[in-house]
Amino acid sequence: MKIFQRFTCQFMSPASFCRAVQATGMRELSRLPGLLGLLALSALLLPLLLLGSSPARAQADNLPLPPGPAAVRLGADRGPVNIDAALGVFLDNGGQLRVDDIEIAEDARFTPVRRGESQLIDPGTLWMRFNAVVQDPAIHWRLVLPMSGVDSIALYFRDSSGQWVRQQAGDHFNMSSWPQEGRHPVFSISHETGRDVRYFLEIRHARVPFSAIPQVVSDTRLAVATQSEHMLLGVYFGLAGLAIVLALANAVAFRDLGFTSYAVYITMFAGTQGAFTGVAGLYWWPEWPALNNAAIFLLPVCGASAAIWFVRTVTTPRKFSRALDWLTLGVMALLPVVGVIDMLFPTLDSFAMINTLISAGMFVLLMTLGVALVEGDRHARWISLGFLPVLLATLFPLLRNLGWMSTGFLTEYAMILASAIEAPILFYGLHRRVSQRSEPRARVTALRTTDPLTGLHTGPVLVDKLRQALDTAGRYPQPFALLLVNLTNLSQLQSQYGREVADRSMVMAAARLRAVARPADTVARVGDSQFGLLLEGPISAPDANAVATKILASGLRQSSQLPDAETLAFHIAIGHLSGNDGVAPGDAGACLAHMLQALKDMNDGSRKAIRLVKL
Repeated sequence: MKIFQRFTCQFMSPASFCRAVQATGMRELSRLPGLLGLLALSALLLPLLLLGSSPARAQADNLPLPPGPAAVRLGADRGPVNIDAALGVFLDNGGQLRVDDIEIAEDARFTPVRRGESQLIDPGTLWMRFNAVVQDPAIHWRLVLPMSGVDSIALYFRDSSGQWVRQQAGDHFNMSSWPQEGRHPVFSISHETGRDVRYFLEIRHARVPFSAIPQVVSDTRLAVATQSEHMLLGVYFGLAGLAIVLALANAVAFRDLGFTSYAVYITMFAGTQGAFTGVAGLYWWPEWPALNNAAIFLLPVCGASAAIWFVRTVTTPRKFSRALDWLTLGVMALLPVVGVIDMLFPTLDSFAMINTLISAGMFVLLMTLGVALVEGDRHARWISLGFLPVLLATLFPLLRNLGWMSTGFLTEYAMILASAIEAPILFYGLHRRVSQRSEPRARVTALRTTDPLTGLHTGPVLVDKLRQALDTAGRYPQPFALLLVNLTNLSQLQSQYGREVADRSMVMAAARLRAVARPADTVARVGDSQFGLLLEGPISAPDANAVATKILASGLRQSSQLPDAETLAFHIAIGHLSGNDGVAPGDAGACLAHMLQALKDMNDGSRKAIRLVKL
């Protein structure tokens, strides 16, 4: 130690060094090899100290990366490449660490990723880390997070000069600020070939458990997958839009609240799927990121409320239980109220309450349909069958929200597939319901223009048609004919066989007239046993007479519908107008009355079954 002190004190003077050697003697001189070794070690450490004081760029270029999982080799396989084995995750509970802090973090803080495992990030930050080496310069690679609705995600890596490259995406940012616009976050990774690059992902996601695993895929493969996804989503939203328009049209046409509630339900359901799949943020409000979270949390509760309203409308639970009706009303009103409160004051507790209320709403909906089925509601079967796939598909996003299921195909697309199955079933059930409900009203309306026994038009309809034919014949000389037919043996059939056989004979007579009429002709019942057949032109008098002959012949055919081989006996009056007869359209009623009188005159002892009447 003495020689070291003396040496250090007089190191710069060779003479002093010699005197020190002489003073200490040969015994202390024998310790000089240790001193020389210390000097040699100092000479070796000096360059390293100087290197340590150089800029960070030199450190990034010359020092190896800290140890970690093996790098992902991006070669000829265009992906998607599974990076699970190279991916490490670290949850920063406080959310205060920056990427520089994460870069120098110990490897022990990062744990291997476990596919299918969900974790609640809020209020912290989830960091992911992996290494990748691009081996083919002709392929451009993208990092894709296959999950819509993530709040914020940023990718960091150092370029060849040691500078950070940062890209960010997520629902908190305008779509125009994303590295690549799309439904999912997509990032560009380094194009440098052969360089081992370490990537860091910073993920912030509030309240909903996170379980998505990023993938690496080439540009071409990503473009093909994106086109396929957008085509399928376009088909779904196109069908949803068509269903909404048709439902509203039916609601107006039938004045039916069932179709109205169905249109509202489909609108809310499609809006929810637009928010969940990222279509809304991409196309509907790309520059309004504040709407993303509001839609994701508010639209599902509004959709559940609309579904309960729809079921309550078509099943009317108040017929079976007033308590059940009040329960459906309460849940239906409470859902959107809680959704608005959660949107204004978002917390983990309010989100848990939303999930609980949606689950309760599903239970109430099932209970309402079950009670309607037990009570024998004719329409509940089709409504229940239509809702079954949607209720099953609702379980997947609920399980994801509860952290019991990871993000995947079923959590994102199951509701869309279920809706495609649901729509035609519900439409069929609604049409059956509205048809059965409107049938009595339609019959009452039809009585004004249709004979209830024969199904033919009534006399006023025939007068209107005759007026139109006269007007047409006056403007364009076009001959037409009016045939009046009387079932002459109706009273005989009724007296011998009763009213039922008489009615049956009238129905048979109407069928025989329909058989000879053309599509443009009009057949009507104009009296107790009289029928009218308007043959619209152009038709000649011989042709009208031929039609009358066919009617007579058809009545003589025997039928098993009449007892004792009875036939139908007809008398026919023919009125033919050429268009130059001077009969005005306003005389249509008088023409019909004149021909009816001529037909009655034939029954008073007339032997001729066909008579031509001059109008």
